[in-house]
Amino acid sequence: MSAVTLTRAGLVGLIRVDSPPVNAISQAVRQGLWDAFQTIADDPQIAVAVLVCVGRTFMAGADASELGKPPVPPHLNDLVLFIEKCSKPVVAAIHGQALGGGLEIALACSHRIATAQARFGLPEVNLGFVPGAGGTQRLPRLIGIEPALEMAVEGKPKSAQQARDIGLIDTIVEDLEADAVAFATTLVGVDPTPFKLNRPISPDSFDAGVFNQWRAMCAKRKRGLDAPLAVIDAVQAATGSDFHAGLEAERAMSLNLRKSPQSTALRHIFFAERATYKVKDLDLLQAKDISSVAVIGAGTMGAGIAQVFATQGIPVTLVEISDKAAQAGLDRIRTNLEQAVDRGKLDTARAEKILQRVTPTTEYQALATVDLVIEAAVEDMAIKKQIFARLDQVCHPGAILATNTSYLDINEIASATSRPDRVAGLHFFSPAHIMKLVEIIRTDVTDPAIVATLASVMKKLGKIGVIAGVCHGFIGNRMYQAYQREAGLLMLECGSPQPVDAALRQFGMAMGPFQVLDLSGIDIGYLMRKALPKGAVDPHAFHVHDRLVELGRKGRKTQAGFYRYDGDSPTLDDAVLTLVREIAQQAGIKQRALSTEEITDRCMRALQEEGQAILNEGIAEKPGDIDVVFVNGYGFPRFKGGPMHHKSD
Repeated sequence: MSAVTLTRAGLVGLIRVDSPPVNAISQAVRQGLWDAFQTIADDPQIAVAVLVCVGRTFMAGADASELGKPPVPPHLNDLVLFIEKCSKPVVAAIHGQALGGGLEIALACSHRIATAQARFGLPEVNLGFVPGAGGTQRLPRLIGIEPALEMAVEGKPKSAQQARDIGLIDTIVEDLEADAVAFATTLVGVDPTPFKLNRPISPDSFDAGVFNQWRAMCAKRKRGLDAPLAVIDAVQAATGSDFHAGLEAERAMSLNLRKSPQSTALRHIFFAERATYKVKDLDLLQAKDISSVAVIGAGTMGAGIAQVFATQGIPVTLVEISDKAAQAGLDRIRTNLEQAVDRGKLDTARAEKILQRVTPTTEYQALATVDLVIEAAVEDMAIKKQIFARLDQVCHPGAILATNTSYLDINEIASATSRPDRVAGLHFFSPAHIMKLVEIIRTDVTDPAIVATLASVMKKLGKIGVIAGVCHGFIGNRMYQAYQREAGLLMLECGSPQPVDAALRQFGMAMGPFQVLDLSGIDIGYLMRKALPKGAVDPHAFHVHDRLVELGRKGRKTQAGFYRYDGDSPTLDDAVLTLVREIAQQAGIKQRALSTEEITDRCMRALQEEGQAILNEGIAEKPGDIDVVFVNGYGFPRFKGGPMHHKSD
């Protein structure tokens, strides 16, 4: 069947794109559109055209499988120009998503209408390059410079209502195809020339300083990224008098950036995130529905997990040891929701509905009918085994029992039940209602259908799920331990945490390793290490950490850790430098100046070696899974693709 067909409805030529699943703009689609618009131009019986897509969405962007390969004509930029040259009005009828090349095609049409659920965007910046078919040239001519900068630099989609408000679409309709044909009929005989987006932009319509303002913002919020700055340059090129010169400048920037290491890395992590469920023995068709959930523990993590499910319409029973503790958990959720309302992420009515889906209780009998229980109690093996033994007694035989432990042996936890094949890990990252990453841990005996069900529900929650096996720390915390171990040794060698933090921030990490420990609490790792067998931890790497905790310096919560927090900014004090020097001497480590390159190279090598061990042991199935965990859970710079990808740069 052809990817593009053309039919007539009176004087209206109806072009339908049907290339499932998302009508990606493949070579077949491009050629089909070219041929259809050629026919429309040549047929005197067609006075106006409607472009509509079959299935769940309008054209959602380029065919991802063609990225990085030699382009095959007709090229998208040529197709967009060809559509724009049509002497007859063309209506783009949009549902689902018009992203990237899909939006560029819509911008080439003289008019645009959409359903209320449609979304619009130029997400190319998220893959490290600039739109290459006129998106940065036509969009500012339609909606203005600053709104166009926001869409193209941020790469976030706009809703149909937002699109109508800024003039991106003409109107919102209900019956897309029928309303599009009716709308097109009103355009019969109308000259489309005034609606084409190739006219000069008036210098009086914008503040010339806006471009430097956006560059300054990118220097702070998008540190180290090339594509956002190039997008600003491309939009600025649209203000020139020569439309085609702007197109050529945009195209050159797009092609150049597509070949860059940053774009290669960003595309790698993009595809890796979409391949996390491509693992052995996982078949999502085996997934069962989850219609009710219980969370054991209403602390920060438990409350966040409960909020995640409730937000997606799934009722949650929140279990605590006392009414006071359960109410405190409900209050945590209420506070999170109020903050979301204040930020404009939710309206008050929806926030109240979410809260109403959470039922606090102290009675385990209330869990008799739930489909999934997630334990989020303290990291103590004895306590967790007690909880699971109790759950085994009260939950129905088909219920899934999951633990949110971040490092304990889930095989041992499962042994406390009579159904170890229905026990798994769901390691949410904190704060759970914000962080997208979840490690889905399958034990030695977890039923594959259970893993499929958990993977499916994580997709519905909008989370990025990564399948992992059982080991201390699973993928993320095991990798992070190796990273922190090397950072600890580097601190002893250079005599201070500051050069290590500075080097890793320069590399692109969101924070330095010691800044992170101060923020999260140094005592968390201290307690974890105390639970490990003797000899499991490097005797020197964490010696400073442990001494700081024993001195009462646990990080920001005590106003002192690796740094002191008396004022607005963290400061080093002599007590830490003296402690580092003493421990280095005791360990026989000679202190010396370390270059930024040596610090980052050693930390990356430590990550890669640990990652390779994780792969060799079968804890992770593929390198991309490790990259997804570290990028989404630990602040590794996305534009470097993850620690396993980075070694190939």
